[in-house]
Amino acid sequence: MKKIKLIFVLVASFISSIAIQANNLWEEANNFYSEKDYSQAAIIYKQLMLEGESPALFYNYANACYKMGDLGNAILFYERALKLDPHYQDAKANLAYVNNQITDKIEPIEHFFFNEWLIALGNQFTTNQWAYTSVIAFILTLILLLLYTFSRIRAVRKVSFFVGIFLFVVSMASLTYAFVQKDKMVNHPSAIVMVGSTTVKSAPDMSGTELFVLHEGTKVSVKNRIGNWVEVRIADGNIGWLPCTDITVI
Repeated sequence: MKKIKLIFVLVASFISSIAIQANNLWEEANNFYSEKDYSQAAIIYKQLMLEGESPALFYNYANACYKMGDLGNAILFYERALKLDPHYQDAKANLAYVNNQITDKIEPIEHFFFNEWLIALGNQFTTNQWAYTSVIAFILTLILLLLYTFSRIRAVRKVSFFVGIFLFVVSMASLTYAFVQKDKMVNHPSAIVMVGSTTVKSAPDMSGTELFVLHEGTKVSVKNRIGNWVEVRIADGNIGWLPCTDITVI
């Protein structure tokens, strides 16, 4: 028993020391940022990423990158911050500001307004958040089903029936969104162009026809990979191939 307690104390002390060290590094990085030593701040933020990820950490690192003129990493890490927390308003605002400064001004394909609304709704939460919403809504549906089955009060049965149907629809819709968001991340991830400029080819080969040029900071959707080449789609629907080394997946 004493050995178990000793192990517990040692583990707790170790975890506490790591937390204190991380907090000290966080404050040190923020101080460097305040003093406009953005390169040193970025180095420490990057070091903290080895210990874990958080929207605030990605956001601060993106800010430091922007101050250093590194638009590619700034956009990449604002996007990563929003991937962890879709409601991070500061990250949204800064991302929109930085996107206005990149070279490529690509007009996205216009979709039917209802499709746009569905896509926007799906982006409000992460895959896990949609999954949790689905599970909670389904459990509440089962509770209301039991209430409808065993209650003898007409008003209670009526309310539980209609609310139960509504929550079941919410559960199924949330589950669908969870799978859609997961598919986007796994099979069709987004990426950011990280080089000054890259030529998009018609085929995964240097001899392929040059289709168009993309510049640092442009967001693309990854469709396929062959060897050291990746097929991408941009917002206006154009598709082509470029070297894997020219982009970084969000």
